Amino acid sequence: MNPISIEKRLAGSSLITALFFAIAPHGASAQPAQQETPSNIECLERLEIPDYPPLPRTARIQAIQSVKVALSDQATVQTIESTLQGKSTRTEKYFTESAEKALRNSRFSKTCSGKSITLVFHFELREDHAVSLFAFGPPNHFWIRDGPVYLNPSVSGK
Repeated sequence: MNPISIEKRLAGSSLITALFFAIAPHGASAQPAQQETPSNIECLERLEIPDYPPLPRTARIQAIQSVKVALSDQATVQTIESTLQGKSTRTEKYFTESAEKALRNSRFSKTCSGKSITLVFHFELREDHAVSLFAFGPPNHFWIRDGPVYLNPSVSGK
């Protein structure tokens, strides 16, 4: 990957995080407590977006991953449960590792200690060879889109 596409990928990741915070509800201490959503997405302060795992991406595997994060009394990740819907469950460990790494680097509201948060990650391939795109859909869906990886790209004779 060249430096330009890495910069654009990081910008895209920052953009989705910023969009998420603009949309996600935040409770204020002077206001009455907001009603919880089934996903508890309001407990998320900063989400690190998981990377599309290289092996499934090379194998052109797309998947939808549901992740349930149980928070400790200090509002840190206690446990992570993950289920994968897609063509191949043999690559589930790669998606799980990517999500766990990202979620352990995420930040959660201290007011949500002991709660569980549910997130859904959609891993999709793009055919137009564009740089990665991220998207957010309320209340708790995130799309990670990337172009395919080619093992032996054709070389032009020009």
